[in-house]
Amino acid sequence: MTVDAGRFPLVLLPGPDTPAADVTDLVHALPAALRPVVLRPAADAATRDLLGPEGDPVSDPVAGPVVDPVAGLVRRVRDAGVTGRFALHGWGTGAHLGLALAGAVERAAGHAVCTTLFVSDAVAPGRVPAHGPLTHAVRRTVTESRLVVCAGPVPGRGLAPWSRHSTSGTEFVTLPPGPRPTALASLIATRLLPATTRAPRTPAAQQRDESRAAHATS
Repeated sequence: MTVDAGRFPLVLLPGPDTPAADVTDLVHALPAALRPVVLRPAADAATRDLLGPEGDPVSDPVAGPVVDPVAGLVRRVRDAGVTGRFALHGWGTGAHLGLALAGAVERAAGHAVCTTLFVSDAVAPGRVPAHGPLTHAVRRTVTESRLVVCAGPVPGRGLAPWSRHSTSGTEFVTLPPGPRPTALASLIATRLLPATTRAPRTPAAQQRDESRAAHATS
């Protein structure tokens, strides 16, 4: 049995402007029954170009066109040992990539594999300029994953259209004032776990997960 056996995977996708502290603080606040898997795809130059505003995908004179970042994310999720169901949380354009990732694994499996997509700091894909080809694809993505769209104490505009991207329902949640990572962790735990499995992690598990998060966001 591995140290992660029995822990439900939660893939975390920061956007290019998401502070590393926001990610590590969320990892710190998550309960023991969740296994955070931190990926930082939107920091990659090719991914930024595919999302816009630069237009067409960049091309390497030797390697040719850039690789589809969603296919790359699918591989990285599998390489992290996530072979069954999982949940996602994305910040900003990371949430848009999360939607694309949920749709990709669902199409490959023939059913929903991502149970829930949590969205932070991101208007709906249809509310951003559709410059890059990936943005066009995300706008058309509809998934069976349940969506939970998080807003701060003062909800922003452009959130309601997220409901068009799920056939399983979309929940809009206004987070309370106070430390946001703590509120997010509580929300995620409430939506994913039964009450009996929401206990804090052991110090060893906390150190291991934070080390992984720091490596992924560096």
